[in-house]
Amino acid sequence: MRTPRSLGRGTIVRGPLILGGIAAGLVFLAACAAAPDMRYFRVEYPLPGPSGSSPLPLTLGIMRLRAPEPYHQERIIYRTSPYQVQYYVRERWESPPVDMVNDRLFDQFARSGHFQRVVSWRQGEAPAYRLEPRLRRFEELDEGDAWYGLVELEYELLDRDGRSLLREVASQRVRVEVRNPEGTVEALSRGLRAALDEAVAKTAAALRDARP
Repeated sequence: MRTPRSLGRGTIVRGPLILGGIAAGLVFLAACAAAPDMRYFRVEYPLPGPSGSSPLPLTLGIMRLRAPEPYHQERIIYRTSPYQVQYYVRERWESPPVDMVNDRLFDQFARSGHFQRVVSWRQGEAPAYRLEPRLRRFEELDEGDAWYGLVELEYELLDRDGRSLLREVASQRVRVEVRNPEGTVEALSRGLRAALDEAVAKTAAALRDARP
């Protein structure tokens, strides 16, 4: 059975108009009593260990992750069509996906062992290379009787002069094994780890090729 979800943006509930302060107060109290308890989730998986290869003798700056507005809030997104964003009612992320994914991305690059130093890039600083990441999708996708955790991460690697060395989209579509919110979060966690593993490996390869 599917977990109850929101009515969606712009939904109008039609019914008789209730006038008067007392009646309005009763409606407000009833709404409060019916408010569902929230449950909070987070992305979780063991971070991979160092690759074992010698780190590249360079500093990689990583810009803060960018993302569309829906990923700046805690509500868990699902889609039943490519045209509409919908949200779970009771289930939320413990922090917005743009923040969770940003932290995981930085940690995975820093702990990979591929780079001598990984830093947060800030305007005015000039590491030799910088990575510009953007979260395109991080949500549940429902197709018929199957659910999927969908992760799409776009990233571009540039040198100090702004020349692009690599531009890719890491895309993962992971089937939800148990169709409930916990299953969705687990699938998204696996998808995110795989997408970041790919981004780390391709970034390191591009930097090795770019070095004289």
